[in-house]
Amino acid sequence: MKGQILEILKQRRREIAQREGKELFKIFHNSVLEATAEALPKTKEELAEIKGWGKKKIEKYGDEIIAIINGQKEEKIKEDKILSVQELLSYLKSVFSSIGMVKVRGEIIEVNSHPNGYCFFTIKDSQTEEHSMSCYVSRWKLDSLSHLLEVGMEVVVRAIPSLYKNGRFSLTVDAVEPYGEGALKKAFEALKKKLEAKGYFDPARKRSIPEFIRKIGLITSESGAAIRDFRKNLGEYGFEIYFIDVRVEGDFAEQSIISAIKWFNKNLPKLDVLILTRGGGGLEELKAFNSEGIAEAVMLSRLPIITGIGHERDETIADCVADKRFSTPTAVAVFMKTRREQLIDRVKVYSENLTALVSEILDNEKEYISAKSDELKSTFYNVLERYKLVLSKIAEQMHNGLNRIFKEFKILEQSFLRLIYHYESAAKNQLHGIDIAVQRCLNLSERMFDLARGRLKTAEATLLSLNPEAILRRGYSIAYRGDKHILKEVKDTKIGEKVFVKLYKGSISSRVEKVEN
Repeated sequence: MKGQILEILKQRRREIAQREGKELFKIFHNSVLEATAEALPKTKEELAEIKGWGKKKIEKYGDEIIAIINGQKEEKIKEDKILSVQELLSYLKSVFSSIGMVKVRGEIIEVNSHPNGYCFFTIKDSQTEEHSMSCYVSRWKLDSLSHLLEVGMEVVVRAIPSLYKNGRFSLTVDAVEPYGEGALKKAFEALKKKLEAKGYFDPARKRSIPEFIRKIGLITSESGAAIRDFRKNLGEYGFEIYFIDVRVEGDFAEQSIISAIKWFNKNLPKLDVLILTRGGGGLEELKAFNSEGIAEAVMLSRLPIITGIGHERDETIADCVADKRFSTPTAVAVFMKTRREQLIDRVKVYSENLTALVSEILDNEKEYISAKSDELKSTFYNVLERYKLVLSKIAEQMHNGLNRIFKEFKILEQSFLRLIYHYESAAKNQLHGIDIAVQRCLNLSERMFDLARGRLKTAEATLLSLNPEAILRRGYSIAYRGDKHILKEVKDTKIGEKVFVKLYKGSISSRVEKVEN
């Protein structure tokens, strides 16, 4: 059951997206539809509890979605079943709501606006004159539809059938369109008056068209004659054209064009201009361009917008709001082409003027440089002659000075040679004295070494005589206790103590039996 409802909700989302010219996720995210199919809300209050349903979405799509859910949940009433008033009204409401969005044509015969911002109006069948129907417009919709709610105007209402608790039937309006040539003209004039009062047509508000246009955002139908006429007459002048294919008539044209204008402003903000164009037609074919939604999109665009809609006799609201308007797509292309040609011509003129000016400046500069060159040459020669005399005197003074320096240098050289000879003799005498002193030192050192060797031999003999090993060699011995203490007197030991006797070769272990002083 829930899976079936989810598929129906997704199908309705596709219909709404196509109707409004939007992408699917901008209507509902998948998670919102899944949560709605899971909760199965019966009322708008229950719908508001689901994440992703804001006030605007509930006001715009709530009845339609609840109708789908209730229509799937209700079963056919058995013939013998007795219903309460509430049960019957709920059942009928679900039946009406399950129909979904409908289009109804009729003539407005009564309009009642409420202080809270919403409105009721009544339409009647223009053929039978007997059938009528109440319609409800929310405050979210009223501002954009108010100029169409005029008694006597024949309109097509796009709405969802609704049934209230008191049994009153009404249509919850989503859109209103004038029907017929007369109604379209009245709607056009009413909207034009409304927007003019709001300042949409004020020249002071409009953006200026750049002198140099290179990047163009083109909004039109890919299959229409307008794009062929535009490209054919634009010429090959290096324009960069970014194109969005839109619907230019029908139910989805308005939203398609609005989305294209917004997309260019958001994603390509450095374009020089936007061009909105389509071929000619009657008021019915051009009604998308006479909508308040497109007028607002053109007015709010940060990029300048040029329009070329219809034929010579056609005028649309979009033309009135645009920053610059032309009667046909061809006229727009001719304007772009002519402006580029004029720009090229101006550049050529500027180039020629600049070339002539530079040539004149160069000629003047050549004459000035030539005159200055002659003046500099003359000045240079005069200065050169003066400095020749000065340099000649300086050279003579330098020559005399150098001669004096050379003479003094020769005197210094002779003095230096004499000084070197004197020092050389003195050095020889000093070296001879050093040789004698060195020889004396060597002789003295040799005598001192001989004396030291004699003394060393005497000391060696003395030390050898005092060596304990030499004494032991002569037959003596050394007695000591177990703690290595050498026995010098009889009092150093006692009877029965073990003593050791060190001989020249080997040692004896003995025990004391008798001690004598």
